[in-house]
Amino acid sequence: MKDNRPVYSTGGVGDLRKGGGLQSGSPWVRGSGPAKMRLETGGRGGKAVTVLFNLPLEEKEAAAMLKEMQGKFGCGGTVKGSTLELRGDVREKVEQFMSRLGMKVVRAGG
Repeated sequence: MKDNRPVYSTGGVGDLRKGGGLQSGSPWVRGSGPAKMRLETGGRGGKAVTVLFNLPLEEKEAAAMLKEMQGKFGCGGTVKGSTLELRGDVREKVEQFMSRLGMKVVRAGG
């Protein structure tokens, strides 16, 4: 007897056999404590990316803050999972921006 369940979805999920089916909800997780920031270059062709994580914000607030930072810093950025990624080494600018908002940010790693 043939199984008639779909094995692949074009809705961003891909192979349904590996993930156990469709996932619901947002991957955003609100952090506790101070926000953390690190500089990543690995797996990015040598390009630097400033990553913010453990943010004590909701997803919509974080997305709005990312958009404001992109405009002020003149760089690109994206939300990936529970992190914000900004193109380039903009750690100094991020620290100044966050301190003006009254948020503490800690440098993580190296």
